[in-house]
Amino acid sequence: MTPPKLIPDTQFQAAIIDLDGTMVDTLGDFVIVLQHTLDAMGCHPIEIARVNRRFIELTVGKGTEDLLRRSLAHAWGLPDDDAEVAQHVPQAWQHYQQHYTRLNGQHAEVFPGVLEGLQKLKAAGLPLACLTNKPTAFAQTLLERKGLRGYFSQVFGGDAFERKKPDPLPLLKTCEALGTSPDKTLMVGDSSNDAQAARSAGCPVVLVTYGYNHGEPIEQVPALAHIARLDELDWAALPPVNPAR
Repeated sequence: MTPPKLIPDTQFQAAIIDLDGTMVDTLGDFVIVLQHTLDAMGCHPIEIARVNRRFIELTVGKGTEDLLRRSLAHAWGLPDDDAEVAQHVPQAWQHYQQHYTRLNGQHAEVFPGVLEGLQKLKAAGLPLACLTNKPTAFAQTLLERKGLRGYFSQVFGGDAFERKKPDPLPLLKTCEALGTSPDKTLMVGDSSNDAQAARSAGCPVVLVTYGYNHGEPIEQVPALAHIARLDELDWAALPPVNPAR
């Protein structure tokens, strides 16, 4: 197979873009779905109210199982690694799946500048993949409901590979699917989770400043650039990538 060519005016062959916190503000979805899930698990209204937008903002990003485990623990006032909490995660997942399937995207909004940014990338001829820790089916549906699915040749969720971000495997597998080398594939994300995965995979990374970084300033995370909107991504202004980094 002939290797993909570099896009004119860039040093890249393709881009991989995160979903939650990078393209779509999904905190509202998570809050409503998790509160329904906790209610189905028999939680008291006071326990349910503990799982709010601020808690989700600090928690989301490492996959649904992690989110459920930490939400149950927070609601019940138990440590995240409590054995009783782990025992209830499979049951919670069944309720969560039902509610998320029904509510996916209803309380979520595309961030300003995302649609324009994707249009610019498409016009430049840059192949795009969406890589998220959200389950693949939920990611596909959300992108379709928000009018973004058509910009991506590949969509991979947290259940697509053996491991999730921040492990580098999902990025390496996505590069393989795109037919590109990691050092020529830009990762665009919103958290240290994305940056760690990209760094370990050998992918350069750009970080948006408006997403969910577990309550920590994203500007403190090393990246080629930090941008306030996706349509502010200036290929020509990005510094050269050092493959050894």
